[in-house]
Amino acid sequence: MISFKFDVANALKTAGMTAYKAQKTGVLSQDTWRKIRNGNANISMESLNRICAILNMQPEHLIYYEKNEQEEKEILEKFNK
Repeated sequence: MISFKFDVANALKTAGMTAYKAQKTGVLSQDTWRKIRNGNANISMESLNRICAILNMQPEHLIYYEKNEQEEKEILEKFNK
């Protein structure tokens, strides 16, 4: 499972991004902002790209892969069919 390494919502707020500004400018959708606030890293690559630009970071500074045995098993079962 892909997870954020730190509180990305707080970092975006520190950079001047608010939910209103994200939606008004179209930089991030309301759904994406909600996911980020909840620590859900299941966002689009375009959103990840925009966050990287705002925070001046590389993707590997923001996210990491956390091994989940059950999830991995389900994926591999589908893959091996």
